[in-house]
Amino acid sequence: CFALNGNIFQPEIIGVEGVLQLYQHAISKVRLSGPTYFNEIIKYAADMCEGYMAKGFNKQYFILLIITDGQIMDFDDTAHEIVRASGLPLSIIIVGVGNEDFSEMEKLDGDEVPLFSKKLGQYMERDIVQFVNFNAFAHDPDM
Repeated sequence: CFALNGNIFQPEIIGVEGVLQLYQHAISKVRLSGPTYFNEIIKYAADMCEGYMAKGFNKQYFILLIITDGQIMDFDDTAHEIVRASGLPLSIIIVGVGNEDFSEMEKLDGDEVPLFSKKLGQYMERDIVQFVNFNAFAHDPDM
């Protein structure tokens, strides 16, 4: 995992236009590979949110966009970090690209069954994850 803008100290991108510009710039330079672990990047994003809140920046909202081409290898640790972050001003969008089995990503989405952290012994406060299987929409002329 890395900051797509190349700056680990300021990985933030402002607005949808900023995300689209960065994506268009980076798509030709980034090669997706495995294994796939999400817990560290989600922990980093949650820690960043907590840091902003501690400094009194309570009107900030964060969106973590994860583009993946594989199944995660650290489901329990990732579920823990999502549950831990579920009370923060953070949403996580996971986009699956390619032909992998993304069934674990659907579980992270938490729409059917709320995520539970074994380490915390609690369920998520709110659903902060949205999984999108890109292939389901790639050839849709209305998209």
